[in-house]
Amino acid sequence: MKKPKNLKKIIFVLSAAIFVVSLGIIVNLCFIEPYLNASTMKEIEDVYYKEADSEEETGNLAALMAINSDIKGWIKIKGTPINYPVLQSGPGDPIYYLHRNYKREKTSFGSVFLDSQCDIESPSKNLILYGHNMRDGSMFGHLLRYDDLNFYKERPTITFNTLAKRSEWKIISVFKTNTLESQGKLFDYLKIDFASDKEFLDFVYDVKVRSIVDTPVDIGKNDRLITLSTCSSELKDFRTVVVAREVREGESPKVDVEKAKIRGNPLMPKGYYSKYGGKAPKVNGFDKDRAEGNLPWYVEQ
Repeated sequence: MKKPKNLKKIIFVLSAAIFVVSLGIIVNLCFIEPYLNASTMKEIEDVYYKEADSEEETGNLAALMAINSDIKGWIKIKGTPINYPVLQSGPGDPIYYLHRNYKREKTSFGSVFLDSQCDIESPSKNLILYGHNMRDGSMFGHLLRYDDLNFYKERPTITFNTLAKRSEWKIISVFKTNTLESQGKLFDYLKIDFASDKEFLDFVYDVKVRSIVDTPVDIGKNDRLITLSTCSSELKDFRTVVVAREVREGESPKVDVEKAKIRGNPLMPKGYYSKYGGKAPKVNGFDKDRAEGNLPWYVEQ
C-alpha cells in the first residue's frame, strides 16, 4: 500500500524539479540574457560614440578595432535597436560570430557579422550582413517590421560606417525567401560580386520583383548594395531580407517616402503559396521589362 504513495511523492518531486528548471530557463532567456546582451552592447556603443558630438557622426572605429580587430564597421538604423558593431571572421570559420559577441564570448544573441567573403576595402559590390532575429527585437529582430509601410517610411535608410568612410544606404527591397529546396527554387540572394553589369542588373531585378514594399529609389549598374539577412518564421528556415543601395556622391540621402507603397503581389517561394494561398506574379525578366518601359526604378549610368 505504501508504493503508490511513494510513487506519487517521486512524481511530485520530479514535476517540481522540472518546473524549477523550466522556470530558470525561461528567466534566463527572457530576462538575464537580454539584460547581459544589452549591457555588453552599451559598453561598446559608449566607446564608439565617446568622441563624437552626436550619433550622426562617424564614431571611433579605430578604438573598437583596438579592442577586437575583427570589428569592421558600425551599422545603425534610426528608430530601431540596430546600433551595433559589425564583425567579420575569416573564411576558415565564417560563422564564428553567429553565437559570439565582440568580446568573443559565447552568447545566443551573437553579433551582426559580415560575410567572410566580402571585402570592405575594395569594396565588394554587395556587402552581406547577418544577424539573429531575437525575441526581444534586438540584433536584426526589427527587420521583420519592414513589411509595414509606415515602419519603412520612418526608416528608409541605413547607416553603415567603416574606417574608410561614413555611408548612407537607401532601401530598395524588403523580401522573404526560402533556404530549403523543398519549398521551391532557391534564390541566390547572397551574391557578393558580379561578372558583368548585366548579371548585376538581373540580380537587382530579382530582388525588386520579390519586394513587399515598392520603394521610390532608383538604381543603376554602377551602384553598390548592402544586404541584411535574418531568420523569419513564415516557413521553416525562412529569411527576411532588406537590401539597400549606397547613396551616391553628391546625392541627398532623403527619400520621398510618400511615393512608397505595398506591392500587391510580390514574388514568393512556391512553398509560401502552398501554405498561404495566392499565385505567383508573371515575371518577364530585366531585359523585357526594360524594353517595355516597365522599370521605373532603373536609371542609366
